[in-house]
Amino acid sequence: MKLKYNAAPNYRCELSTKRIMNELLIGLLVVYAFSLYYYSTLGSAYLVQALLIMVVSVVSCVATEVVWALVTKKNVKEFLSSSFPYITGVILALMVPIQTSLYAILISSVLCILFGKLVFGGFGQNIFNPAAFGRAIIFAAFAGLTTKTVDIVTSVTPTTLMASTYHWFVTDSALVSELMEAVGGLSNLAVGMYSGALGETSAILIAIVGVVLALRKVIDWRIPVVYVGGVFVITAIMALVFGMGMWYPFYHILTGGLMFGAVFMATDPVTSPTSATGRTIFALGCAILTVLIRVKANLPEGVLYSILIMNALTPMIERFCDCEQVAGAKKALMSFIGVGVVGCGACLLALSTVTPASASAAPAGKTLNADSSEVTASTATIVSNENGVVTVDVDSYMGVNQFEITIADGAVESVKVNSIGDTPGYGDLIDNEDFLSQFVGATEGNVSVDAVSGATMSSGSAVQAVITALSPADTAEPTEPETTEPEITEAGIISNENGVYTVAVNGGFNTADFNVFEITVADNAIASVSVVEINDTAGIGDSIDNEEYLGQFAGLNSSDFTVDVQSGATMSSGSCEEAVRLVLEDLGL
Repeated sequence: MKLKYNAAPNYRCELSTKRIMNELLIGLLVVYAFSLYYYSTLGSAYLVQALLIMVVSVVSCVATEVVWALVTKKNVKEFLSSSFPYITGVILALMVPIQTSLYAILISSVLCILFGKLVFGGFGQNIFNPAAFGRAIIFAAFAGLTTKTVDIVTSVTPTTLMASTYHWFVTDSALVSELMEAVGGLSNLAVGMYSGALGETSAILIAIVGVVLALRKVIDWRIPVVYVGGVFVITAIMALVFGMGMWYPFYHILTGGLMFGAVFMATDPVTSPTSATGRTIFALGCAILTVLIRVKANLPEGVLYSILIMNALTPMIERFCDCEQVAGAKKALMSFIGVGVVGCGACLLALSTVTPASASAAPAGKTLNADSSEVTASTATIVSNENGVVTVDVDSYMGVNQFEITIADGAVESVKVNSIGDTPGYGDLIDNEDFLSQFVGATEGNVSVDAVSGATMSSGSAVQAVITALSPADTAEPTEPETTEPEITEAGIISNENGVYTVAVNGGFNTADFNVFEITVADNAIASVSVVEINDTAGIGDSIDNEEYLGQFAGLNSSDFTVDVQSGATMSSGSCEEAVRLVLEDLGL
């Protein structure tokens, strides 16, 4: 691999910035066209939503820069011609899922242009990729805000399924077959006929576009080759060490927008290093962080954050590579190898701490019926009942889930999910045929199904909806829940009884488990905090269960939130602080 440029004298490149951006736009539109084709096969509502997302994103980005030019007294036409806001708008639109609210698109478009680009001095001076910056805003602030179009039904993406149900660690051949069946196999992932971000389409098409752009000198081929190749090599080694097949590295590179990120985002010349050596190290860092975030963090996807983190490290990489290129070639090669070895070792170590998926992680979960606490914890309301088609809203764990139940001769004919208000990536796991088909034939007093593992409470909301549809007269007063504690399947506030909150938070290290706290509130402040259950490393995480540490929270509110962490248990201390913050946010303090 060539790690240095030609020595001086240099020649003038025939490619202008405008030509590069225009050719990049053509490549993006080719990917978008395939996305429109796929969503058109799902229905007109999907196609309209995909078009609206693009329009809102591009118009918002351009409008923000127009306003900026007017405020700063610059010629609007000249400013826009050298700033290319429409490129940011197109990339941002291709990074979001189809169900994303247009309101979230508008706000994130404005903020990513303003704070991700213009405040740094405009095009060519921004630190972070503006589109990635905007997507991070949506992920952090608008994750639960989805479109209100009832014809748009969310479905679990391949990366979300792999992360939430199989934890990126599958050795059981039966579970592998089940996973491949759920996503349509590797061939379907390569072609791109599955739901995800608008740009998370055909890996084959994106690769072809990437080759053309590289041949046209629009992007540097080193970044996508090292990025995708790095992910493939690292995950292939993980597959060999832990007994997973070669399907595993292919699953990584074909899902989650990795190909899109490698070709259209990581190659951004403004936020990536300028030297060839620096770009290879930058791309390898993206690959390592993507794998680490996927297998260890409580996130289904790592591409977005890996690129943003490496954007922040670009100045350091630039300084490291600022040397005489011929003499520094050996140094660069050794650095590249060193980063690769350390990164691969870190990924192997991270996966070794994750429990492999087992049969209990498969979609079939505990049996739910009218007496199950997950069912009786939900309150259902009939929205409409027309000719045996009953629409039911259910107040579930994190929001309102809506179902459409068709009933004939006193029995259920079909159940359809209209919308899911529960946690994205978990609640929408119930929108699959295997789960919903269990309700067919159910009658009043005879509703019993197997829950979807990882979405037990959401599954219970579906059961409650069916029970309500079969016996509408009983909807006035919901059944009292049993005294047994509900199974904790998702992080957040579990209950609030007269100011005593029970809160579950993902553990600092064992993120698949939960740390549970009981927090008492009085006079708009925290009265006390006690530990119910700690699932972090024994002997370390449970060290936060002491009066001196927990006593710091008494009297705190959001304007006065300063506590010392428990020595030796920083991550577990963080989970306790997060639990307190959730309570304060619920109180609006």
